[in-house]
Amino acid sequence: MNVSIRTCVVSIAGALLAATTASAQSDKPISLVVGYSAGGSADFVARIVAEAMGKRLGRQVIIENVAGASGMLAVQKVLNAPADGNLLYMGGSDTVAVPMVNPKAKVAWDTDLAPVGRMTTLPMIFAVPKSSPYTTLGDLVAALRKGGKEAFNYATPGIGTMQHFYGSLINQKANVSMLHIPYRGGAQIANDLVGQQVDSAVLVLSTAMPFLKEGRIKALSVSDSARVPQLPEVKRIGEEQGFAGVALPLWQGLFVKSGTPVATVATYEKAMMEALAQPEVKAKLGEAGVTAAPLRGEELRTFVRQQAALYRDIVHSAKITME
Repeated sequence: MNVSIRTCVVSIAGALLAATTASAQSDKPISLVVGYSAGGSADFVARIVAEAMGKRLGRQVIIENVAGASGMLAVQKVLNAPADGNLLYMGGSDTVAVPMVNPKAKVAWDTDLAPVGRMTTLPMIFAVPKSSPYTTLGDLVAALRKGGKEAFNYATPGIGTMQHFYGSLINQKANVSMLHIPYRGGAQIANDLVGQQVDSAVLVLSTAMPFLKEGRIKALSVSDSARVPQLPEVKRIGEEQGFAGVALPLWQGLFVKSGTPVATVATYEKAMMEALAQPEVKAKLGEAGVTAAPLRGEELRTFVRQQAALYRDIVHSAKITME
């Protein structure tokens, strides 16, 4: 066999191997790594979006729950894997906030991860028991400023959570001093609020809705950038005096490890945007109190940079640390 023929054969063999590898890769399921246990709100959102994306990608998207360390174990799993696009990471507020308050969390979202896009936002509400004399956040702030209410407290699922950030934001911007009562998780908070074991609490909307519908608690403010359809009469935080332009939603988005091929990221972005545009996807999310709020990858990067600046301001002002 002469040199030219041998070279041709080698080239064809290489092309066939590459094609076979690519075909096998395209048939392999994609793992969507979620930093929280099955059955929670993050897992719910992930499963709804993953199913719809899989249909558009022609590849199964399976959920991999890697719970622990406020989502940091999940992101580390992605960062320890190859940047080949076979692992998607469902990140969110905690991805950015936790490393700010816990030096052991060695994650830099803006360099370690490449954004695919934002999926959803989940409003938080500041709530009080039904019997509370306050009907708006302005009423409460006015009473606290008059004095005699130094012991007024608010409950959250723990130190360094976004609920903690929201209460700290109100303290900072309104110049009041509510006492933070951190729980170990949020399961008991709403019941304790109903029973008046705490004066107030920061709750995610999905958790609060059954209690609001039954009239057992009252919402004084909403953390998102818009009023929520379920509570149209409740002001968003940015409408309150001294809070102009401020919003602090919980948010969830998709990321891949930095270095993942640009074409792969673009493919995932397109599939995610198309999935979130489907009426049935919006409806399923909305029924759970979650808002479909899609942003493309670069739009998500801009959004997170703005939110990160607010997070840093809150952490510095309230001296929040998990150690």
